[in-house]
Amino acid sequence: MGIRSIHRAAATATLIVSTVLVPASVHAQAYVRGILYDDATGLPVRGTVMLVDPSTDAAVVHTATDSLGQFALQTIRGVFQIAAVRPGYISVLSAPVPLQNGERLTIRLPIAEAGDPQHHIAVVEHIRPDGNATKAAEASVRNTAQNGFQQRRATGSGIHYDRNQLAKSSVNTLGEFLQNVPGFSVLDPGSTSSMQMTRNVGALSGGSRGPVSSSCHVGWFVDGHRVDLPGRTDPLTDGLGSMQLDTIEGIEVFRGLSEMPPEFAQPDLRCGAVAIWSKKP
Repeated sequence: MGIRSIHRAAATATLIVSTVLVPASVHAQAYVRGILYDDATGLPVRGTVMLVDPSTDAAVVHTATDSLGQFALQTIRGVFQIAAVRPGYISVLSAPVPLQNGERLTIRLPIAEAGDPQHHIAVVEHIRPDGNATKAAEASVRNTAQNGFQQRRATGSGIHYDRNQLAKSSVNTLGEFLQNVPGFSVLDPGSTSSMQMTRNVGALSGGSRGPVSSSCHVGWFVDGHRVDLPGRTDPLTDGLGSMQLDTIEGIEVFRGLSEMPPEFAQPDLRCGAVAIWSKKP
């Protein structure tokens, strides 16, 4: 498929940026990574992801995704469009994105079999060359997310901790706090990869009584956006355990599918997820 045909679909796809509070280091090139997924099912898919020079419609760099939909691209500074193609699907193409050397993007890239994707291209992490993460989305978006926190708390979906409860804690980091959450196991408070749900979820473990096996994946969300990479230990997500508790507005813990709200439910998160809400800027 020629690169010009990509312009037929999603030619003005939107990038939604959210803050992730993680450390960054300066790199020699711009770095774009993420997951390509089926817009209808949310499942990762194989395909080809590329950075396109908008002045020539030429692919500057491209790579095939793995079986988990994961990809990683590196390039020198410039203005690029992020494109994806997959046999049987409509190609997608983002709006032009300026990238500087040392800049790092982590995205979730949807692709649909028919028409434009219903979901936007979501940037779940954006680290600039000076090491500063981008600011949160507009205040109205954050307010909506906080309202969702209160609604889920009112309906009893999961375990919820607000700013007042966090302020009363005697610990300093997210990982240390999660050590005391019922149904949650923490071997190393500085590493989210050592954390597992231990609540008895019955049918979720194949009908057996007892905790789900340690291979069951726990999802991680920051300000409503998923930041973990399924099937892979990601050093950026792994470091969330060291996040300072005084930078967090609220925490939600969903221990399995029975507690998972629709806005966080994804096929690989049968063991549950942790949602972190950072303080307002």
